[in-house]
Amino acid sequence: MKTKSILSFLILFWMLACSDDGPYITFNNHTQTEGVTLGAEQGSEEKLSFSSNLPWKAIDDADWLIIEPETGEAGDQEVILRAESENRTGEPRSATVTLASTEIAQTITVTQEAGRYAQMGKDTIQVGKTGGAVEVRFTTNMAAEEYVFYRNANWISRLSQSSASENGEIEVTLQLMIAPNLLSLDRVGYFLIADATQGSSDNPFATLTIVQSGTLENTVNSSTDFSRDQTTRLLHEATQGQGIPIVLMGDGFIDTDIENGHYDEVMEKAFDNLFSEEPIRSLVDYFDVHIVYAVSPDQGIGLSRQTALSSYMAGGSSTQITVDEQAAINYTQCVEGIDMENTLAVVILNASEHAGTTYFRFSNNLGEISEYAIALCPIIDNLESEQFRQVLTHEAIGHGFAKLGDEYSYPTYGQIPQSEVNDIKDIQALGWMRNLDFTADPSAILWSSFLSDMRYDSEGVGVFEGGDSYPIGIYRPSEESMMNSNQSGFNAPSRQAIYDKVMLLGEGREATYEEFTSFDLQRSRTAQTKAAPSTSDDLWIPFAKPRIGHITIGENGHVDKFHTKIPQSTPSSSLP
Repeated sequence: MKTKSILSFLILFWMLACSDDGPYITFNNHTQTEGVTLGAEQGSEEKLSFSSNLPWKAIDDADWLIIEPETGEAGDQEVILRAESENRTGEPRSATVTLASTEIAQTITVTQEAGRYAQMGKDTIQVGKTGGAVEVRFTTNMAAEEYVFYRNANWISRLSQSSASENGEIEVTLQLMIAPNLLSLDRVGYFLIADATQGSSDNPFATLTIVQSGTLENTVNSSTDFSRDQTTRLLHEATQGQGIPIVLMGDGFIDTDIENGHYDEVMEKAFDNLFSEEPIRSLVDYFDVHIVYAVSPDQGIGLSRQTALSSYMAGGSSTQITVDEQAAINYTQCVEGIDMENTLAVVILNASEHAGTTYFRFSNNLGEISEYAIALCPIIDNLESEQFRQVLTHEAIGHGFAKLGDEYSYPTYGQIPQSEVNDIKDIQALGWMRNLDFTADPSAILWSSFLSDMRYDSEGVGVFEGGDSYPIGIYRPSEESMMNSNQSGFNAPSRQAIYDKVMLLGEGREATYEEFTSFDLQRSRTAQTKAAPSTSDDLWIPFAKPRIGHITIGENGHVDKFHTKIPQSTPSSSLP
């Protein structure tokens, strides 16, 4: 290798010594003077040809431009300039590309033509606590069928729409209805304009942030008494089995929320919601449910507020929630004698936004995987909201306790990549996410027992393509379910996963199929879930995937690392 390096150096030295012009990077004259122009659409590309007598590197100053390759050797060269996204700014945008060596640099301008756009008259509007009709305007060059509206809250609905056209630009006027805010804190909602074929998370054309005042004055309320922080209360004691631990805690609640009973009210409602669907409803006596009191410095959730668990909601077109997992573990351990290996921690955020996320796949320093999980959910809309109940059940029981996978899919995602198939199979080796499979063979699929069981014919268990966001190459057990749009209960294979987990953690044994079906068929399989009332045809921003990663808990409960394997971002869906 050393001899080869010396030879390469001598050849380069000879080339430079023999060159009358010295070091150079040259484009053709056309490129040099006019630059490169790309089309407006995503994926538009052009070739850039040049010559150099030195090794080179390509650098650009734009996040929308891809250069392939980014480095090369001396000689006649060619790179591809590609637009990573559609230009939705409403006017051409430019980037500077620099080809540089150790001796010389040359720059060219790359311009992307203007494409489709929608621009809000205002990016943010402030609404009083009483709500009412508000007028929103945006301009666009698209026909109405090219875009759709998304919202993330029941308290936002669209009443009417009108438009006027002038010089190729269309001005659209919307009438939005904002419901009264009966909560004490301000709340934030999002109204998006998105590509009709792509969805809410794929580079929305425009996002309107709606901030509505709460019943309290617009000030940050803070704690002065932290004496009840990290104290606990046993809410429900198991009367069967070993007592499977669930720990409820809140973030963004201050001392007065605890003193006046509001914190307890929230946690008790969360308990009711968690055990509202079968089979978990009939298995409640296997669980020890604890409340841990977390006193936050500031009330509510937001970047300007200090909270006990540092929860943060991404907002906009994302429903992702991040949390200080170390803080969540610390509060979980406040319960004396808690079995951390088998605990579900449920964090209720003192906010009304439409969001939800679950973390799982924790392990110890020996690499042993535990059942510990952290499920996060705000008080969506209000305590009695069906959305709050559905999302909490989906996140905490579906993802957090049973470790089920998402059963929804999005047409634009196409075939599930092999890398993600491998990730899911690794997870399934732990007994998790077995409501998804990669074969359409009814005799070989993971839930084949249900397909040959006439007792489940009326339930619609089958082989339906689509799951884990992808419409092709992955299969789910039912058309609808709690792990799909939340508009239905848990399907039979998911109910079995929940029952099996209760028997494993509560009684230390593996349940048989016949044992489960004997239990299951004696109970009503009518789901408690019903569609949340909607006053608008606008689509919902769907929930983010769970954060499934390698999370190591070291000695004394310290988190050593967190590495997400499955992407945190989720494409949009056409959920009602």
